[in-house]
Amino acid sequence: MPDHASGPRPGRRDPFAPLLQNPLAALLREHNDAGQATHSVPTGGAPLPVTTYADGRARINLGTGNYLGLAGDPRVVEAAVAALRRYGTSASGSRVLNGTTALHLELEGELADHYGTEAAVLTSSGVNANLALLSTVCGPDDVLLVDAHVHASLHAAAAASRGSVVRWRHNDLDSLSTRLERLDARAGAVIVVDGVYSMTGELAPLAEIVALCQRHSVRLVVDEAHGLGVLGAGGRGAAEQAGVLDRVDAVTVALSKSLASVGGAVMTSRAAADGIRAGAVPYVFSAANDPASVAAALSALRILRAEPERIARLQRNGELLRTALAEAGAPAVPGRGAVLAVPTGSEEVTATAWRYCFDHGVYANAVAYPAVPRGRGVLRLTVMATHTEEQLREAAQVVAAAVRWVRDGERELAPA
Repeated sequence: MPDHASGPRPGRRDPFAPLLQNPLAALLREHNDAGQATHSVPTGGAPLPVTTYADGRARINLGTGNYLGLAGDPRVVEAAVAALRRYGTSASGSRVLNGTTALHLELEGELADHYGTEAAVLTSSGVNANLALLSTVCGPDDVLLVDAHVHASLHAAAAASRGSVVRWRHNDLDSLSTRLERLDARAGAVIVVDGVYSMTGELAPLAEIVALCQRHSVRLVVDEAHGLGVLGAGGRGAAEQAGVLDRVDAVTVALSKSLASVGGAVMTSRAAADGIRAGAVPYVFSAANDPASVAAALSALRILRAEPERIARLQRNGELLRTALAEAGAPAVPGRGAVLAVPTGSEEVTATAWRYCFDHGVYANAVAYPAVPRGRGVLRLTVMATHTEEQLREAAQVVAAAVRWVRDGERELAPA
């Protein structure tokens, strides 16, 4: 191995410079060295409504994607254990070689049935679901029209396509319409949105977007990572909630949220699914999802479909927390579903508000630039179907106190 400390010879630029000089990495190191890290905080147990953290303290957990509370459900755990015993710890190969099991095929079949599509394709992550789909659509003269605030994986996936990428202002239908009208009449086009935007909980205006798709004869891709199990009567997401699911050309999901596992999937037509299986790098050249994760997701999906009351309870909890935050003087950004964003301010202030919550028994997510615009940090909160009203009301008081403290400069903390 070369001596990394020496770097390239004088006169040659260091290609590692973007890594070594990343200002965000430097800031995170600074927070970590000062004992004030807000990211990658280790837990000591399952992501339950009250979670034990590595410091031994239990906190109300408003920072997990375990929306339906199934990551610790005994049925899901036992399904994973049974698969582990039968199939071992790894598929040890890609799906096109030796990595397909009966569990993979069952989960793909039941996901397709749940979404009413002809097929579903499993991938090893939600990120890879987006990459598998968008990297295989569009030719050199085609266009992907991407909402500016979509998940980073969608931006990266669109960049991997052979088509051109055109961004439009977040949830701005006039901006989208203008770009559609400028398209070459012969160009193929795909509109790409999140059903639920992961940092704020805002919904895409899907009914209006579908109307534009029909008017301009373009296709629509919706990422429902934060809609699956959360929105719609059947938990199919924002497109179901808007009544337009049957007019979406492809839905992508992450299995790591409501389905209490890890992985991703694309639900689409059989022909499109076959194209992904034939040519998408994340499918052809990546090891298949491990069987225990597939079994956990399959069990969770079956519970979701058999117990719609969980979805209704999650939706009620989301509204309860929104109301409690507003009453406490810290209203969230308008939205629906399980993600709530409470504005704080600059990166430094957001970190301070997060620390207040953490010290006072609430775990949240501190979100700052580049996940949100500079100076517009938020405390990102996520609810679970299994949170109690008492837990959510208590947490709302702590979050509101944290926001007041950083906004008004109040420095007299009550004992943690």
